[in-house]
Amino acid sequence: MTLNKTPIGWTEFTWNPYSGCSAVSDGCEFCYAEYLAELKRGTSAFPNGFEMTYRPRRLALPKKLRVPSLIFANSMSDFFHEKLDEKYRHAIFDAIEAAPQHRFQVLTKRPKLAAKFFRTRRVPGNTWLGVTVENREWRSRIDILRGIDAPVRFLSCEPLLEDLGELDLAGIHWLIAGGESGSHLSDPGLVDARALVRRSRKGAPWLPSPERVDWVRHIRDQCIRKEVAFFFKQWGGTRPGIAGRLLDGRTWDEMPPGWRPEGARS
Repeated sequence: MTLNKTPIGWTEFTWNPYSGCSAVSDGCEFCYAEYLAELKRGTSAFPNGFEMTYRPRRLALPKKLRVPSLIFANSMSDFFHEKLDEKYRHAIFDAIEAAPQHRFQVLTKRPKLAAKFFRTRRVPGNTWLGVTVENREWRSRIDILRGIDAPVRFLSCEPLLEDLGELDLAGIHWLIAGGESGSHLSDPGLVDARALVRRSRKGAPWLPSPERVDWVRHIRDQCIRKEVAFFFKQWGGTRPGIAGRLLDGRTWDEMPPGWRPEGARS
């Protein structure tokens, strides 16, 4: 049993010591994790589909990986889901602290529960803590994140569902933005409602939607002004990466300052 290499551009491995979640906001509507888990329901990988399932044997995996790496935990759930047993959550953070050679990226849509948890336990020094901000309604998550003492605080504006307007980026170190992808975007109505891409007709290539490119530019320009590292993952479409990831003729792959652990891959 090993950690999973991942094509996600802003990390190297995914680590899932448990799986299972439930929808909490607009970005959850077409959750890839739920789709994958339910597709494999009844298999050894996901015997319970997307219901909460603990995998304690995986707690030791990060420590066994010697080469310092970026690890996204937990890609198949929300680290602060209300149904997760608190003792098990502590066990996961014990495992994170036992692998100081790595940087763990922890992302949540439930920052209130994260703030409550970290009132009794410090954020490990090798943990980056982030929140998802998919539309203006959930900009409030940024304020809660800012109140948590973490070495790196980051925002995931993916799927980006509207122009986010002005963001208060004080205390934020890194921002990831990206458009939604998935087979559901074969529906033109969903493209109009949720996507950063368009195509002129069925079978034509997916291209960034001219009227929505500025949504991403607005975020990027704020990051530049506030000296926040900016990573643009993709425009989206029916498959990840199908419309590319160039913004104004270049890729944006910025990472937080000093992000690479000593001895990590170059």
